[in-house]
Amino acid sequence: MAMKLTGKDPIASAALDIIAFDGIDKLTMNTLAESLGVNKSSLYHWFASKDEILEYIYRKGHENLMKGGFKLSLEGSAEDVLERAAEGWRKIFSSDDTVPYLRAVYSLRFSDGRAEEEARSVRLMIQSQTDVILSSLGTDNPFLSSLFSSLLLQHLERMLEGEESDFSRDAASFAALLEKS
Repeated sequence: MAMKLTGKDPIASAALDIIAFDGIDKLTMNTLAESLGVNKSSLYHWFASKDEILEYIYRKGHENLMKGGFKLSLEGSAEDVLERAAEGWRKIFSSDDTVPYLRAVYSLRFSDGRAEEEARSVRLMIQSQTDVILSSLGTDNPFLSSLFSSLLLQHLERMLEGEESDFSRDAASFAALLEKS
């Protein structure tokens, strides 16, 4: 017995899983219908095309990413503040709501303009937050800000690839660098 689709979200979620774990080339209306256990024609009730599904995924994924924001206390040592920032981003990059989306974005960022734009938005969010953090710690050095955000983004990307990534040591080293500058 075929599953009854109750909206766009289950379709988008299944499509996102296919993209994130098997690649965009594996996403077809046929493979999507198979993964959902429905007839292909059921998909067309909700989406006119694969591209329409992708547009929905980008819109919903971006909304979920924006909901995942966090407030950061700037109190304490530089190391404490940097570790809290890294932990906040780690939670976003490991959230069940965002991991498949971010995996898809990062895997498609060189071949899909929408994914490239979303990856750029994530980098800019991290860079902006880093600028504020370093300014609050008394450092307005663009190079150090860029260095910290690059280190953080490398750790987050490793997490998306399923690797263990502990930012604590880098946060401590970076805090020591700030104290010397």
